[in-house]
Amino acid sequence: MKTIGRTTLILAALVAVSCGEKLDEVSQTIENAKTLAESANTMDAQQGAMEKRRSARRAAGDTLAMEPDKLKAFLPGAVDGYKASEPETQSFDMQGMSWSMASRTYTKDDNTSLKVTLTDYNASDAGWAGASAVFALKWSVDNANERQKTFQTGNDYIKGFERYGKQDHNASVTYSLGGRFLLQIEATGQSGTELVHSVATSMNLEKLASL
Repeated sequence: MKTIGRTTLILAALVAVSCGEKLDEVSQTIENAKTLAESANTMDAQQGAMEKRRSARRAAGDTLAMEPDKLKAFLPGAVDGYKASEPETQSFDMQGMSWSMASRTYTKDDNTSLKVTLTDYNASDAGWAGASAVFALKWSVDNANERQKTFQTGNDYIKGFERYGKQDHNASVTYSLGGRFLLQIEATGQSGTELVHSVATSMNLEKLASL
């Protein structure tokens, strides 16, 4: 990864100069590339920790996804101001791969809603790779339509991604937990991402990340 980082800086400088950028602009381009390279190094280390966690579970014989009825126990029983529906569960199983999912929808009288979905990819390396791809690097986007970014939590086994739609007022947050669980919280009619983060905080993310 260090070699890739140095190569990135060199290529950034060459491209900037070849495009006729001024010296200060070249410097900024190199700094941006350096930040990206450092982010890649950090994420690479965290991904390694996730893979070790998955390998340790397999070595201990923990190779199956959690039963959906057990998974739904982690969903919030209530959210202030919202009426909770009955949890919904689903599972998929085939040779060499399985996953389970539990979700619950919460509604208000003004027709706004909140949905929490928890998926266990313990027995699906391919499924986990696809679901966790968004967390691969530190990045952010902010424009007239939306604001989205990945974020760190201080726990290498818990990584997050949030999105807020400035036009549709939909908010969502997604957490990668312990190289196994994917938690998605989505809400309509929001002025920001405060609610979805609050619901996530009310759940025992550390426990999920440790399983």
